[in-house]
Amino acid sequence: MPESIKVEFELSAWGQENTQDGGGSFQKHELLKIRTVSKDITLEQLEAMVKEMIADIKKVYPQPEQLGVKVTLRAKETDGIFTYLD
Repeated sequence: MPESIKVEFELSAWGQENTQDGGGSFQKHELLKIRTVSKDITLEQLEAMVKEMIADIKKVYPQPEQLGVKVTLRAKETDGIFTYLD
């Protein structure tokens, strides 16, 4: 059975909003999810997961000016051995 790893997905959607009083404000929505996946996961599979999360955030904020995605794998290297962190 392949080793599993934790992957952190951090999504941020933001943009300027017009208010009724003629002023402006900024709106930002963030989503952080942690998934346990097989060590054998492909980039294409990670992209599919990100697309699902983007669809979730767009339900709350349909047309953000900008959308940022960060995918993190936490690991350390000790004496040439690469270990994923929990």
